[in-house]
Amino acid sequence: MRVLLTGANGFVGGHLYALLKSNGHEVRALTRIADARYGNDNIACDLERTENLSSIVVGCDAIIHLAGRAHVMSDGKVDASAAYESANTDVTRRLAECAANNGIRRFVFLSSIKVNGESTPNDKPFTSKDAPHPHDQYGISKLHAEQELQRVAGSTAMDCVIIRTPLVYGLGVRANFASLIKLSISGMPIPLGGVRNRRSLISVQNLCSALYRAVSVEGPINATLLVSDGEDLSTPQLIRAIARAHNVSPSLFWFPVGLLKVLSILIGKHGVYQRLCGSLMVDISETKQLLQWAPELTVDESMSIMAKSALEARS
Repeated sequence: MRVLLTGANGFVGGHLYALLKSNGHEVRALTRIADARYGNDNIACDLERTENLSSIVVGCDAIIHLAGRAHVMSDGKVDASAAYESANTDVTRRLAECAANNGIRRFVFLSSIKVNGESTPNDKPFTSKDAPHPHDQYGISKLHAEQELQRVAGSTAMDCVIIRTPLVYGLGVRANFASLIKLSISGMPIPLGGVRNRRSLISVQNLCSALYRAVSVEGPINATLLVSDGEDLSTPQLIRAIARAHNVSPSLFWFPVGLLKVLSILIGKHGVYQRLCGSLMVDISETKQLLQWAPELTVDESMSIMAKSALEARS
């Protein structure tokens, strides 16, 4: 196939580019600014500013659209809602319309589980059939992007596959998960031993294998699908898995979860409490059936690969 991959130099994009190339596909690796790592495959293009997208789309068989805005600068000068809508919704709509007009057979879009919501009960995972309930501007913009893509696909011959993903981890992960890794292997006392939540997550390798199946599976397919490693872990289990991969023992101890919640509210960190103590699970049964896919790596295997790769990168 000839695949246009947007966001090729992002955390997921770099891994997916390598997977596509290793399977013999032609890839147009689209990045905001030129990136020499991709050689002649690289196309530098700011999707928000480029009016005519036909030149980057024409001749491709499929598009995997990873590019988007996950964060907005908090300097008070940026309209967060407008920034998210421009980068996530408007770009997806314009790219989808251009793709359909140029005979692209399939459009794969990386969305977020935030479209579903921020939490689930321990016994009721999210499914793709649940009514969307995004809580923030990022999740709302991703929902709007999905709706625009479905509108275009519904009136043309182009397939669309939407992949909603929970937290993604792997070599190069940043932000909250990078902080959790540091904490898990630091030896510092961690007062989360009493947490009994359940959270879905997915390694970048498993996510890339799902995206690869989404773009390559034969026959018509129009679906919104959820992905994960297939293992729902409590935060203590996740911390132990990270520590195990680094050959250390975490210093977990029991502390009243209710008191943790009160303290988090008092210091303005309730969002952190929710991520560490709340549950968020996804049901991947439909994804496994429609894509004929299953996670290739267990959590322990993925953690070991991440830890080994990080050690090799530092040496």
